This record gives sequence, structure tokens and C-alpha cells, in this order.
Amino acid sequence: MLPKILLSLLFLSMFLSNNLNAEFLENAKYIGSFSGKKLLIIRDDKWKSIGSGVDFKIIKLVRSESGLDIVIKFLRVDLKLIRAKVVYSKNSETRFKNVKNIIEKDDAIAAINGSYFDVNGNPLGLLIADGKTINNRIVTHPLYSGIFYIKEDMPYIVYKDNFQSSGVTEAIQVGPILIADGKDAEDFKDIHSIHYRSGIAIDNSGKVIIYATDTNYNGISLHEVRQVMRLSDISCMNVLNLDGGGSTQMYISTPSFSDYITGNTDIPVAIGFYPVRK
Repeated sequence: MLPKILLSLLFLSMFLSNNLNAEFLENAKYIGSFSGKKLLIIRDDKWKSIGSGVDFKIIKLVRSESGLDIVIKFLRVDLKLIRAKVVYSKNSETRFKNVKNIIEKDDAIAAINGSYFDVNGNPLGLLIADGKTINNRIVTHPLYSGIFYIKEDMPYIVYKDNFQSSGVTEAIQVGPILIADGKDAEDFKDIHSIHYRSGIAIDNSGKVIIYATDTNYNGISLHEVRQVMRLSDISCMNVLNLDGGGSTQMYISTPSFSDYITGNTDIPVAIGFYPVRK
């Protein structure tokens, strides 16, 4: 008698599990991937306030064909309350640091890796940091398609050909641009290559969002990132890819919250975020 009861319980468990999974999958949100494959969104946090003018959230995805997990962390900042600043760390003693080291002596609440650089730590593309021009050369290579800049305390992301330097206090050339004025950018290669990613964006309310894939998990393609940045509670009008791969790193530290995505490579350039002093 006991074996029959156990067998019945086993079948009941399998039935409930299959039906719950079917119901979950029916209501789940997906991100489209390469060749019709999908990324299932298994975690999509609400934005959480972690300080004045600063919000944080996490999205977790899983690849339908491999089961590999991807975690993306986001920080949203209001530049009326937070200042964005390009930070260049190269000096005679050390050419490279991680984002935490770059800003830990300042009062920054966050930083993310910035532009591409050569073996000597020189930025490959336009770089203006705190009003000082580090590199005035705008690179013409298609990869370096975008420039994030600050002018009169307002953030902008534009194609390199549309950049005007007058009045600009911070600027960083990198790329590619993924979304420009709400439209997909298509003038770049390797859209489906999977790597660790980081980027900077401006949402439809004018706030800046930085994001990075958690390097304890797996990478994501630019095509997939672009879809994530179009999700309703992220809703970005302009998105610019930063130097990802081993350089991907992001540091957050407020009185009530901290998080650190460590990179595999030290870097000379970061974008830091600082409370506006009244």
C-alpha cells in the first residue's frame, strides 16, 4: 500500500510542477536573442532609492538554450542632485587603477569604467575631464561612434559627428551607440557577440543610468542590452556602450548601500558621480 501512495504523490508532484512551470512561462517576460532564441527575465526589481537623487535595481536573465545566468545592475542618478564627472587617473606613479581606487579618496557615491585606452593608459578618443582636455582627437573609427558629455550640468549622448565642444566640461568618446534619440543604431558590427558589458544612458525623463553586467555571472550581447534598456521602467532614449569585457566594473557607495562589480583589468578612465554641494 505504501509504495502506491508514494507513487501517487510522485505523480501529483510532477503534475503540479509541470503546471506551475507552464503558468510561469506563459506569464514570463522575455528578451529576444540571436536566431530566435530567448532570454527569460527571472528577476526584475523595482527601483530602490539608495540616496538623494540615486536609485538602484537588478535584472537577472537566463538563456533558454543553455541555462546560463546574466545579472545586470543599474544605477539611476538625477543630475540636479548628483554631478557627473570624467575621472582620469594616469600619473607618473601609476597608470591604472580600478574604479574603487580611482574615486575612494573623493566623496563620490558611484563610478563606472569609461573609455578605451592603449597599453600606456592613454585614452583612445576624445576625453575632457573637469574642464581639462586630455585628448582632443575625435576618432573616426565606427566603433567610437558616440560621445557622452556634460554641458551646463545637463547630460547628452550624441553621434561623434554631431558633437560641439563649446561649453563642455566633461566628455568621453566611446561606443558604439546602441540607441540614439529613441531609435536603434545599426552601424556597428558584432551585435550578437557575448561579453561583459557596461554602459551609460539617458532615460526619457533626462536622468542618467549607468549599468554593468555582474562579472560573477555571464555576458550579454549588444543586441540584448538594447532590448533591456527599452524595458518600461528603464525606458532609455539614448544608450552608449562603454569599454566592457575585462574592463567592466562599477562601484556604488552611499550611507545606506554599497555594491561593487570588480573588473579583471585596471583602468585609467572612469565616470564618477558626486553629490552636488549646496
